[in-house]
Amino acid sequence: MPNTCVRAAAEGLPNVNRRKALALLSGGVAAAVVTPAAASLPPPSTFQDVMAACRTAEDRYAVCQARETSIAEALGNGFFPTWTAPGGASSIWSHKPMAFHTSASLEAEIDRKHAGIEASFAQGGMNKPAYDRWKRDLEEQGGKGLAALREQEAVIEASGYHDAYDKCDEAFFEAREAFRAVMVLRCETIEEVRAKAACLIRVYKGLGLELEVDGDAFVACMTSLCEEA
Repeated sequence: MPNTCVRAAAEGLPNVNRRKALALLSGGVAAAVVTPAAASLPPPSTFQDVMAACRTAEDRYAVCQARETSIAEALGNGFFPTWTAPGGASSIWSHKPMAFHTSASLEAEIDRKHAGIEASFAQGGMNKPAYDRWKRDLEEQGGKGLAALREQEAVIEASGYHDAYDKCDEAFFEAREAFRAVMVLRCETIEEVRAKAACLIRVYKGLGLELEVDGDAFVACMTSLCEEA
C-alpha cells in the first residue's frame, strides 16, 4: 500500500504516513513513532515520488527522441538505404526491378537464388552455359548491391543513429512504466487528483499511448481517482 500521508487532523491526530497508520490499527503502537507535523518537514510521499519519477522519465524520453529525430533528419535520404536489382526478361532477379533496403535482406535473397540455381541444374532444368551465366550474374550484381547497401548502412552506423534509436526505445518503455505507476496511484487530496489527471493527460499525449492503455487499466485508474483516503 502506498506510503502516502493520510489526513488525520480531523480526528485530532498529527499527520502520520500510511504505514504508521496501519501499525497503529494492528496494535503496533510502540513500533509506530508518531511525530507532530510541526516538528519537521515530512519526507516526500510516495505520491510525490511517483509523480517526480514520471516527469523524469518523460524528460529523458523527450531528450532521446529529439536526438534520434535530429540524426535522422541530418541523414536525409541516406536514412533509407536502397539498391535496386536490374530487371527484365533476362534478369535473374525479376522481370521488374527489385528494390532492397538492407544488406541482410539482399544477402538472404542471393542465398535463396543460389540454392534455386543449384537445384534447377541438378534436376536437369538448366544447361551448363545457362548455369554459369546465372551464377556469374548473381555474384557480380549481388556483390555490387551488397557493397552499395553496406556503404549506406555504415554511414547510418557512424552517425550514431542506432545508439540513439535504442536509447529512445529504452526511454519510451521507462516512461510507459512510469505512466502505469501513476495510473494506479491513489490520491489523498483534490490537489493530488488534479495533479494525477494532468500528468496522465500529458504523458498519454506525449507518448502516443492510444494503443497501450487497455480497458482494465483505465478502470483501475478511474477507480483510484474516486477512492477516498
